[in-house]
Amino acid sequence: MTTVLFDAHHLGRRQTGNETYVRELLRAFRDRADVDVIAAVEAGQPPTGILAPPIRLRRVPSNGLGRLGVMSLVGRRASIDLVHAVYFLPPATRRPTVLTVHDISFERYPEFFSRLALVRDRLLVRASARAATRVITVSETSRRDLIELYGVPEDRVVAIPNGVAATFRPANGTWAPYSGDRPLRVLAVGTLQPRKNLLRLLDAVAIVGRDIPLELRVVGPDGHQGAEIRARLTMSIETEIVGWLDEIALAEEYRRADVFVYPSLYEGFGLPVIEAMASGTPVVTTTGGSLPEVAGDAALIVDPMDVTGLAAAIRSIAEDGPDAAALRQRGLQRSRAFTWARTAALHAEVYRDLVAQ
Repeated sequence: MTTVLFDAHHLGRRQTGNETYVRELLRAFRDRADVDVIAAVEAGQPPTGILAPPIRLRRVPSNGLGRLGVMSLVGRRASIDLVHAVYFLPPATRRPTVLTVHDISFERYPEFFSRLALVRDRLLVRASARAATRVITVSETSRRDLIELYGVPEDRVVAIPNGVAATFRPANGTWAPYSGDRPLRVLAVGTLQPRKNLLRLLDAVAIVGRDIPLELRVVGPDGHQGAEIRARLTMSIETEIVGWLDEIALAEEYRRADVFVYPSLYEGFGLPVIEAMASGTPVVTTTGGSLPEVAGDAALIVDPMDVTGLAAAIRSIAEDGPDAAALRQRGLQRSRAFTWARTAALHAEVYRDLVAQ
């Protein structure tokens, strides 16, 4: 058995993909006999649910430097086999280290980040990736970025795709494509920030809404573009920004939608794409980053800068029931390839290899 000090500080922060990754990986580790997890969590996380025994807890400060300092000290204990951190590596742990880097979007789109965040991430994430014994990322797209932009040796970077939680499943009963008897239900999921490309989605929906009644719901916490997006809402289209939702409520949103649109400019993975597919919702997404890699042939894929293309893809799902049904079936099949049990097994394999060296 491998004893891992695991960076779980994202729990409770409503940080969408980062938190989902930590939560679901811990959930899957609970079912494995070969991984003993000591989770580094902040004070507000109780030892219940996914953090109940056999998971052990180590409290860490909520500030980044304090967290890394405590993890560094704990990592030196004889009982720890390796340290697994997310984005920022604790220094001098004297143990093999695993670093998860979901993406380095700040290198591809630096204009979307504050100067402080950009300097911090470019300095510390780069240094952490180069120092880690092994880097885990979530797609071949992100793996290539780390190799090409940061010079991390190929044999030290492994791509392990995310999974999709069992919460995301089709609605009970018979599914039917949109028939025009009510407004088309369009769903988007993502933080209100520039990289998610929601302003172009608003423009595309406005085009479709000229002759197809529709409603748009956006699920996700406010980012630094929240005020601009809200200001762009028009009275001609029923639009609601519902904020952050837990996974149970989010699953209901997917099941209710006629079409899910993920218009992001760049993703390291794109969890909402496979969550929507697993929920039985036809998907429109873009060529941004890893999205074609994740979606395969199970989504309509367009250039994220092409508002007319986004509108045409949404319209095709509304107007072509047989094609929408076929897309839905391909999505359901595609989503079955992504399980957190497989993700955890591949992480455990990385752990075993490092400890054996």
